[in-house]
Amino acid sequence: MKKQEHTKSNGFVRKSKNILFLDFNGVLSYDPFWTSLRDTKHSLHPYYEKIETYLFKDNISIVIDWMIGKYTSEEIHEILKKEINIPYEELFAVFCEDCSNIDISEKILNKIQTLREFYSCILVTDNMDSFDRFTITHNPQLAASFDRIDNSYTMGRFKKSNNGRYFVEQVEERQTVMENCILIDDSKNNCTLFESIGGRAYATKTENDVLRVLDDIHNSVKHIRKT
Repeated sequence: MKKQEHTKSNGFVRKSKNILFLDFNGVLSYDPFWTSLRDTKHSLHPYYEKIETYLFKDNISIVIDWMIGKYTSEEIHEILKKEINIPYEELFAVFCEDCSNIDISEKILNKIQTLREFYSCILVTDNMDSFDRFTITHNPQLAASFDRIDNSYTMGRFKKSNNGRYFVEQVEERQTVMENCILIDDSKNNCTLFESIGGRAYATKTENDVLRVLDDIHNSVKHIRKT
């Protein structure tokens, strides 16, 4: 069997399936849940702060369990109805609509396409069932832009669980090396973990941050072509 050839340049070892991991929330999209309710003119606006406080401040453990498959979106709204007296049907309809029409950066998706010659591009998100049920199904450009999409809800674990075992598994599956793999994430903790297991990570906060990182990555490998 012919040995695979690798091209070296600036420390980059060309392999067939080096990986670029990207987060979703805070990287590709910046909309919160129930984003429509932030509009003070929305009839349900008064519930926005109540939901934010109850879920994301006072009961973050519920959110964590939701993100690893212990609750459905319907069950979360039932909890909110019971605990803070939200109008279930109206709020759930807003939730579904907002998840379906969430703002996704087309600029970033376009940049990713310029890197797919060099990287297997994987979207990995710590998210809820709503991501698979509403966001992906109503935004086909996501599936078209990535080689793989993984969600903590369906995996039953976070990307950082077990010292980043998820990342190690993806690297092993593609028979590449962690040193050639990159993570773009808005979580500094996730980035620190990724670097601790040998990868290169960029903690970003804005769309422009992400675009600059993607440009830098592209500039470092654009002269490399498949052998």
